[in-house]
Amino acid sequence: MKKIFICLVALIALVACNNREKQIDESAQTEAQTEVATPAEESQDGWMKQTTLMANKPMVVDFYATWCGPCKELAPVLDKLEKKYEGQVIFQRIDVDQRPELAQEFNIDAIPLLMFITPKGEYKTIVGYEDAPVIESKIAELLKHSEQ
Repeated sequence: MKKIFICLVALIALVACNNREKQIDESAQTEAQTEVATPAEESQDGWMKQTTLMANKPMVVDFYATWCGPCKELAPVLDKLEKKYEGQVIFQRIDVDQRPELAQEFNIDAIPLLMFITPKGEYKTIVGYEDAPVIESKIAELLKHSEQ
């Protein structure tokens, strides 16, 4: 379990780096493709700091695809919740078409799939579209378990 959590945190850290690069590209109105940095390509110190930061907070990971209707409906719900819980919970989105190795690694066979992960590596999932109140109740549980 701990090994899976460490692997997940490392992979999420890599995706976060990629997402930040994409946001920078989008804000500059360019369509240049960005490459995902691997731990070997980053400085060991920088990668460790980012992984540690992410491991100290609970996470909500959204596995989605751009062609998925329920995923598109869920996106604005998650955007609002991300703003509401900023600083308390890390939200991460992973496009299963762009990162099929992650979907395979975590046996994602249906989307959208939300994974709620405590800093200790314990997690629960929701498959399919859910309204904000259901997701918020899971986030409340996540925060409660993270305080213990």
